[in-house]
Amino acid sequence: MKKGAKVLKFPKGFLWGAACSSFQAEGAWKEDGKSESIWDVFSKKPGIVKGGSDAKIAIDHYHRYKSDIKIMADLGFKVYRLSTSWSRIVPGGTGKVNEKGLDFYDRYIDELLKYGIKPFVNLYHWDMPNVQEQKGGFRNKETAHAFAKYSVAVVKRLGDRVKNWTTFNEIKHIWEGCYNSDWNAPGLHLSEKINNQVLHNTHLAHGLAVNAMRAYSTNDINIGLVHAMWIRMPRDPENKKDLRAAEKCFLDKNSRLLDPIYKGEYPDCMWKKGAEPGINKEEMKIISTPLEFFGLNVYGGCDVKYNSKNKSGWEEILFDPDTPVTAMNWGVTPKAMYWGIKHIWDNYNIKKLYISENGASYTDTITHDGRIHDTDRINFLNQYMSEMHRAIKDGYKVDGYFLWSLFDNFEWAQGYTQRFGCVYVDYPTQKRIWKDSAYWYKSVMKSNGIRI
Repeated sequence: MKKGAKVLKFPKGFLWGAACSSFQAEGAWKEDGKSESIWDVFSKKPGIVKGGSDAKIAIDHYHRYKSDIKIMADLGFKVYRLSTSWSRIVPGGTGKVNEKGLDFYDRYIDELLKYGIKPFVNLYHWDMPNVQEQKGGFRNKETAHAFAKYSVAVVKRLGDRVKNWTTFNEIKHIWEGCYNSDWNAPGLHLSEKINNQVLHNTHLAHGLAVNAMRAYSTNDINIGLVHAMWIRMPRDPENKKDLRAAEKCFLDKNSRLLDPIYKGEYPDCMWKKGAEPGINKEEMKIISTPLEFFGLNVYGGCDVKYNSKNKSGWEEILFDPDTPVTAMNWGVTPKAMYWGIKHIWDNYNIKKLYISENGASYTDTITHDGRIHDTDRINFLNQYMSEMHRAIKDGYKVDGYFLWSLFDNFEWAQGYTQRFGCVYVDYPTQKRIWKDSAYWYKSVMKSNGIRI
């Protein structure tokens, strides 16, 4: 931490940790009964992943989880957000449960608890069993029921020790990316009507899973949802018209994703005539089952100003040319943290909020002293955490923060070319090396504060 700088303390009991997904870290792509996921298959397509790489090994977390969790403990983590692999637990998508797959997560949870690290378990991070996708994936409403059955298998095994759960990581990504993109599995382009059905079926899968998990868990559990968005910030926060324009833009972009869950209905005039998905009132009741917490993934955003000439009443402004960018070419816009938290609390009846992901990719190199001096990452995190503190000070409660990510890992279509971790992974040897940001984050967690 900076000496002589202003100290910003976080509330007592604030939870610090990190997050990662099964596919990006585990490897062991066909061990112990696991089937191919949509990303295992998608990665084989020429030109999809940079460098022609895949996640068959990833960072070998499946075999190295004990030493990796020891690193979490040495850093001082209070929480860790992991995802379970549907294709490892129910390889056929439906039907027989693979006990060896559950055994792995059984051991994993016990290892976290051994060090006093509280697990947050996410059930889906984009790695559907490929056999389920061949049945239509989320285009097929039966997949929603299959997902609920998978969730039951997981909660029945782990629910005695895991208190906090999320169903999906970023429904927005599934709807806009996975089924409407060349760069995300399964890489399909759908008609507007079918794509709308994908959105509704994914919402239904969420609601069915929430109800099923509560019915089959042996303990009281907390269930939430993880949402990501490109956050809209008022160009001039002192201008009331810009403030309203930014909030309206936020709602225009996110209400179709969040209203069904928090208000039990889709926004008016959302569907074009002839492109309406099949929906019934009973499904909307299931989808809007109350949740205990909200997970917000924050990476960046853009300014919005009032524009009376636009039908929407708002105009998005890309970040200024002098705005620093990460290795992913994402603008560093720390105020997005504040406005994202504010938008959610102001517009949705949530009970609790966590920052479920926040981090940055930079070009990390090992220097002559054997260290990785990732000053840019430290500055990025410090600025975003400062804005999180500002939101808390303004009365918008945040209960915890999950860094993305602890380790470098397989970054989807970017392969191994992007490093988000605060621990460097030398992929040929799988050696772990703490970056400067790891030592910095350890001091943040220990002191429960940052210096600005």
